[in-house]
Amino acid sequence: MGEREELEAAFAEAEAALAKAVNDRDKADVDAVEANAHLEKARAHCRHARAALAESNRERSTRSSEPRVADAEKPSRERPGSQKAIQGLTGGFPARGPDAPGWRLLARQSLMLLALVLAYLQYYFLDVQLQVTRLPSITTILTRLGS
Repeated sequence: MGEREELEAAFAEAEAALAKAVNDRDKADVDAVEANAHLEKARAHCRHARAALAESNRERSTRSSEPRVADAEKPSRERPGSQKAIQGLTGGFPARGPDAPGWRLLARQSLMLLALVLAYLQYYFLDVQLQVTRLPSITTILTRLGS
């Protein structure tokens, strides 16, 4: 068995262990702290196996003499200023996918700001409506003039 097959087998075993850890955590009679610790170990093992397999794939692709179509479609990082240009468009935040750690915090803060703005606008609308209802009506004005 070659190195690649061994890495694939190790990755499959790690995925199976991760699935078992997830199932074990969901059981009611298992200690939650211990189950979560076991789950984190299984996740780390799975990440390590996937990284080793990806590294093997990268080494294998660099050894091949023919260019791959997938590599040609990827954006080149060698273009000068491309990362800086993207950061300029995103307000200084690095251009990363939704898996980036700061993405969730930024999304939560944005939603909280939106909720605060909407709450203020609702308050302002109700305040204006109450002021309108306090204004004297035409019948009140005519009654005062007639007396």
